[in-house]
Amino acid sequence: MKNSDSAISPAGTLNDVLSIDQHGAVALDPEQRALLASDVSWLEYRAEFRRQMIKGGFLKHPWRSIFEADMIFTLIGHKWLQGEILTLKQVATYFKAFASDVTISRHIDDMVASGTLVRTPDPEDRRRLLLMPTQRLFEIGRIFLQARKEIARKHGYIYDPARASAEQ
Repeated sequence: MKNSDSAISPAGTLNDVLSIDQHGAVALDPEQRALLASDVSWLEYRAEFRRQMIKGGFLKHPWRSIFEADMIFTLIGHKWLQGEILTLKQVATYFKAFASDVTISRHIDDMVASGTLVRTPDPEDRRRLLLMPTQRLFEIGRIFLQARKEIARKHGYIYDPARASAEQ
């Protein structure tokens, strides 16, 4: 193990067990630590958010893994806001590394049952089913994203698109 006076960096032995007195020496800069704290705050909020959505009857049917569901909702909502409607096959392709086609299909079933998505036949090819968001999805998303903004601000992040584009 490393001495607590020096920074613990990836160059050390990766299998070293860290003792709690070394928590300040891990080689993470303040921005990285803030991101980590933001992620933990988000996890805490996300668990409570799910409980409140179910308790309040906002969701007609709870979904399985909230993290997989969040990824699917984010993808479908974001693409729809950009003018693109996705199919189950497209969503499954995006998440192939994380979940099987069957798992994605079950999530979509849960989302349809919860009233956040609707499967609609593609008018150009009736064999394809388009995944259409409902107003319920965007209301949940609005609440969800407002919380993400507040958590990010709490940890020092400020929306500044002009500065971000200048730094690229």
